[in-house]
Amino acid sequence: MSNIYLKNTYGIEKPAIGLLNIGTEETKGNDLVKESYKLLKENSEKLGINFVGNVEGRDAFSGKIDAIVTDGFTGNVFLKTTEGVGKLVKRTLKESLKRNLLSKILAIPALPAIKRLSKAMDYKSYGGALFLGVKKPVVKAHGSSDALLFEYTIIQAEKFVENKAVEMMMEEFEKQRKEDN
Repeated sequence: MSNIYLKNTYGIEKPAIGLLNIGTEETKGNDLVKESYKLLKENSEKLGINFVGNVEGRDAFSGKIDAIVTDGFTGNVFLKTTEGVGKLVKRTLKESLKRNLLSKILAIPALPAIKRLSKAMDYKSYGGALFLGVKKPVVKAHGSSDALLFEYTIIQAEKFVENKAVEMMMEEFEKQRKEDN
């Protein structure tokens, strides 16, 4: 589903899809992760998926992975941890730059880069989470959404609908079902 979504929404020709796990070895993880790995490995070529194997949380931001597949519980823990790290980095940077007069003066030329970093790390600008695998477009907003996050969630939902992501996934699944029969 993420493969179809990324191809059709963002134009990524061969999205790199990883399976979130406690290690990169295919023998690691719980039964669900091991079975998911096996199915992805066995079927990725037939389904046109660029499955890169198991990935660890630190790989998510390497620039080598376009999507990470995981269960809902682990995914939610991962997202909330990522949000916390983003807030920590922003707060620590802000405190460091305001430490004394010299650091404030030296920070002035770096302000545009700092603002770009701050925006890139702000989870609110990414909107809600897409629910893939349902018959209608569904986007879940964060439980602590404010007006900005809700605005970006609506924008994301509009894009989800405009790109006909759900319909394209259903067509692809139907095509695969016919090929399997």
